[in-house]
Amino acid sequence: MKERHHNPFAGIARFLISLGLVMIAAKTDLLSLGDISDYYRWEMLLIFFGVWSLLSLELVSVVVLFALGFWFLMPDMTVQLSPLYRQIFWPAVLVLAGVAFMIRPITKRKK
Repeated sequence: MKERHHNPFAGIARFLISLGLVMIAAKTDLLSLGDISDYYRWEMLLIFFGVWSLLSLELVSVVVLFALGFWFLMPDMTVQLSPLYRQIFWPAVLVLAGVAFMIRPITKRKK
């Protein structure tokens, strides 16, 4: 029998890392939204949970949550997508989600 060593603080660690990364993005105005208070929106919750999923190696969730968060934040950002990128945004998200589904067994094996 394999003995599994599970860190009981892994969830807390992922939460703190995710929160720290989102706060760094807000403090440095990484997304060009403006003031720090402009970062506390429901769209940033999607990105926060996307970072959380990334740390948990749930790649399909990462793709979907980041795509939704950035799509809804895009009108308020100073940097805008060109019309070509707007046209291929969702098809590219579907391709990335498909790739994430394909490599999902590899990430599950590493856990």
